Amino acid sequence: MPVSAVVAALATSMLLVAPTAADAAPTARPPAHTDIESTTADHFDRSPSLTAPTHVVTVAGLPIAYRSFGHGPTLLLTPCLGLSMDDWDPALLDRLAMTNHVVIFDSDGVGRTPAGSSAISTVPQLSDQASALIQALHLGRPTVVGFSLGGFVAQRMAVDHPDDVGALVLMGTGPGGTQQVLPDPPSLVRGLPAFDPLAPADQVIPLYFSGHPDALSAWRRRTGLRLNRIGTNLTGLNRQRAAMTDWLINPTTNVISSLPALQLPTLILGAENDEQEPAANSIVLHRYINGSELLIYPGLGHAFPFEAPERVAEDIARFTR
Repeated sequence: MPVSAVVAALATSMLLVAPTAADAAPTARPPAHTDIESTTADHFDRSPSLTAPTHVVTVAGLPIAYRSFGHGPTLLLTPCLGLSMDDWDPALLDRLAMTNHVVIFDSDGVGRTPAGSSAISTVPQLSDQASALIQALHLGRPTVVGFSLGGFVAQRMAVDHPDDVGALVLMGTGPGGTQQVLPDPPSLVRGLPAFDPLAPADQVIPLYFSGHPDALSAWRRRTGLRLNRIGTNLTGLNRQRAAMTDWLINPTTNVISSLPALQLPTLILGAENDEQEPAANSIVLHRYINGSELLIYPGLGHAFPFEAPERVAEDIARFTR
């Protein structure tokens, strides 16, 4: 689908609704700061995330690459559009590994996982794949930490595979369909590379750091510490794009109507200046998921797990205790 057609479909299929004052009352947070100077290469000599070996497990005939490190309650991380497992910030991962067993992986066609002959290019398919990975690795019922596109996957997993999900952390994500709150028009225009099938991941990921170039540089330094780093190639990225677009414009793909029935502990994290997933979407999810906890980080953007990795990791660790 051409980029212009995607944007037109988004604009005509979603409600551009701002939350009411009563809705916009998440748990108060102190002013946010970026952790750009909090970690350096010196700290990563014994980094569990950077030194973790890559393993492969076959799921439905596809060899899926994954890494596992840390000790404690298990977290399965499902990533944002354009991210391979080498793009998760080691500052976030290492802090999580202090209190949790962390599992990261590459989905179909991404990073070290080859593209399957039958494309996995919808959120339900990604959900099925992630749940099958949980079963193959005997993870029990982990907390699924979904970031952006990964948050779509996490929601679908909770509804379609409740026996594989013990709790949810939804970061910078939204409900999809007509309940999705769009970015403002200037942000939507700036975000067009996310929908452009010719734009590589290195043109997409910087969008998440809009307004925070120092945080982008720091993230690049930290992720660059992994030897033989592999990002997301165009085939895998376009399969992710297809899944994201389908979730946003296909009313049969999202699970918003099923969310009120969830009986899972849920932590919802959003950012005040998120240009890709406005914080209003976190508020919508909070309204639909009974008993959920909502935190909005002031001053941060879509890449807030990488802009303030220590703070985000501390909030996740507290939630999973």
